[in-house]
Amino acid sequence: MTLLLRNHDLVGLMSLADYITAVEQGYQALENERSLNLPRHNLWLDGGVGQAATGGHLRPNANGAVTYKGAMLPTLGWAGLQVYTWGIGQSIATYLLLFDTHSGELSAFMEVLYYDWLKTAAVSALATRYLAPPDSAVAAIFGTGRHARAQLHGLMSVRPLKRIQAYSRNASRKEAFCQQLTRELGVEVAPAVSPQAAVFEADIITTMTTSPEPVFDGAWLERDRPIHLNAMGAHEPWVREIDEHVVLQSRIVLDHWQQGLQEKGEILLPMAAERLDPKHIHADLSQIVTGQAVGRTPETPWTLFLSGGTGVEDVAVASRLVERARAKGVGTEIEFNQPYEFEF
Repeated sequence: MTLLLRNHDLVGLMSLADYITAVEQGYQALENERSLNLPRHNLWLDGGVGQAATGGHLRPNANGAVTYKGAMLPTLGWAGLQVYTWGIGQSIATYLLLFDTHSGELSAFMEVLYYDWLKTAAVSALATRYLAPPDSAVAAIFGTGRHARAQLHGLMSVRPLKRIQAYSRNASRKEAFCQQLTRELGVEVAPAVSPQAAVFEADIITTMTTSPEPVFDGAWLERDRPIHLNAMGAHEPWVREIDEHVVLQSRIVLDHWQQGLQEKGEILLPMAAERLDPKHIHADLSQIVTGQAVGRTPETPWTLFLSGGTGVEDVAVASRLVERARAKGVGTEIEFNQPYEFEF
């Protein structure tokens, strides 16, 4: 039987801590030689130009895209493929097929827009756990949307922050965001008057925006101050949220080697200009969580995590959600492979 899970079915099945654990297990499983991450591929629809109404950064002369990514994690017993459309309408349509690698059967068909914002927060929280200064107390967040809200909950779960500085170009939205998150987190979330004010004395900086250009000037950061940065909002080769100054001065960790090297503008733009050697990139997240590569060291003040979301994360999270849903009797069972006759 295949389990159909809609967005509302996923609510409350897992805590944010569960999402972080699932993502970590996914990246640990990726080190198995039989595991595979299928990087994101875009099937572009021609006819337009600019930024999609739903966020994201369209290829020049494109009107939208059908996008897919996936992973095979046989040590966990699962494989999956996520497919979504963006830029075409006013919302993103996103679904996942999850297969049991022991039986080959389709275990679940899922709407995944709900879990995506928690999964994305879990990824940056996991990277922050391994890469951020242990005594981090002040964080900066660029962006004040749904994803930014989840990002702050994720950061608070791995570092006991005392203050958060939030910046958005929309002043009224920024004020409302700060008031809401101050109540939710129990720490001061202050509206920053400028990007420079947002990064002042920040130990952790997270960008979760739709900006095609760097959201702050890296020269504003204190060179000898230990800082960790999560760049989470952009994943096309022609856009970046973090400037070249920060990239060249940081220990860089990708979410996945192959995927990062084909879609993260933070590294691809300076590489194209021959100002960044690929050898400067330190590791990917799987190598960090499995101990094959060292995360933060005293002689490396800045660490930079570049992520656009991988199939590994999707499959690891979806599989745990399906297990929880079955245990709680959530979702709708669908029976495929019914008897039929071949007829003209």
